[in-house]
Amino acid sequence: MVNGSILGIAYNVIPVKNAKKSGEWFVSHFGFNIRNDRGNYISLFRDNRPIIDLIESDNDTRAVFEVNGRSRWVVTFFTDDIESLHMRLTSEGVTTRPISNEGIYGKFFVFEDLDGNLFDVWEHKDCELIF
Repeated sequence: MVNGSILGIAYNVIPVKNAKKSGEWFVSHFGFNIRNDRGNYISLFRDNRPIIDLIESDNDTRAVFEVNGRSRWVVTFFTDDIESLHMRLTSEGVTTRPISNEGIYGKFFVFEDLDGNLFDVWEHKDCELIF
């Protein structure tokens, strides 16, 4: 690899109405830890690894876009046990879509946060993810 190459994505920034409330929601459902709480801007980490930053938006902007009239997400998380995660989130009242098994591409499901931001969750046994 050449020095100065992109090595991956450090974190994603998500617009929310209330950073504190949204941060607590992500901590509760995913076990993230809050770091760098700046009031209207909160960084969420998994241990020492940044995951997402929540920033209060001045308008009704959400991290969602449409393709052929269907809402899509901008962030995909990954898991090693999609069925257990889906079952837990659903039982906790998180709005989730059904798990989709896309064969060689893996398994996926979509969930919604407090602000209507959509997130994708992916499980793939044959893909190496480096942290």
